[in-house]
Amino acid sequence: GSNRDWSHYEIVYTVLAGLAAPLVLSVHTIVSMDFATSVIPGWHTTVFPPYFVAGALFSGFAMVLTLLIIARKTQKLEHIITIGHIDNMAKVVLATGMLVGLAYSTEFLIGWYSASNYEGFIFFSSRMKGPYAWAYWIMISCNVISPQIFWIRKFRRNLVVVFIMSIFVNIGMWFERFVIIVTSLNRDYLPSSWSMYSPTWVEVMEYLGTIGFFFTAYLLFVRALPTVSIAEVKMVASWAQTHKEVPAAGTAGGANLIPAPAAPQEEGHHG
Repeated sequence: GSNRDWSHYEIVYTVLAGLAAPLVLSVHTIVSMDFATSVIPGWHTTVFPPYFVAGALFSGFAMVLTLLIIARKTQKLEHIITIGHIDNMAKVVLATGMLVGLAYSTEFLIGWYSASNYEGFIFFSSRMKGPYAWAYWIMISCNVISPQIFWIRKFRRNLVVVFIMSIFVNIGMWFERFVIIVTSLNRDYLPSSWSMYSPTWVEVMEYLGTIGFFFTAYLLFVRALPTVSIAEVKMVASWAQTHKEVPAAGTAGGANLIPAPAAPQEEGHHG
């Protein structure tokens, strides 16, 4: 397109990006409020909105890395998706992982500082030492401990290490949801209602169905549409200078852009 088309495109692109950022914050904040406004111990806490936003960024970057590394290899995108991109994404995973770890610590602070027996029981007894303590410590290991390996540069630039760590984060974030829901509901205010959670076959099939639906949609997208946005790549490519004026021939830097006309040949004389 023309320079005007590209200028309009970039303006609209920037506006939509600016609208999408607060949308991400509002969506996860509202979802967290569904838990925080209840009176269930372990849910009734004001740390949930930033906790859920940090967790969304954390798990989102990890899932993108999982799919990105595979697509980069299978579709031969090494010249577009470089090691530097993966290195920077690993840094984001490290930073958001520490934010999630801070949220976990804040939950314990609230359980202690509130002096609520019910909150303290959930965090200090049920989750750490209860029947589902194994799920809690898997969550801590995957979400807080394992990303610390990204402090080392050579591991951030090792595709195998980054791929394995992204899988760990995905597993850890699944267990985070499990810990939040199950450990708060299986032991509530009444000991007479305490029970262990056992999923039904309907729940299992629904869960497997969501995974199958996601990967089916993703594979159809990769099969039918460009994996990388051509317009975005064109804007940052070294050969795409859409907004720079082309120097005229004969000026500095422009002598080789327009070839000089050939000199006229002299006509021969006939005897």
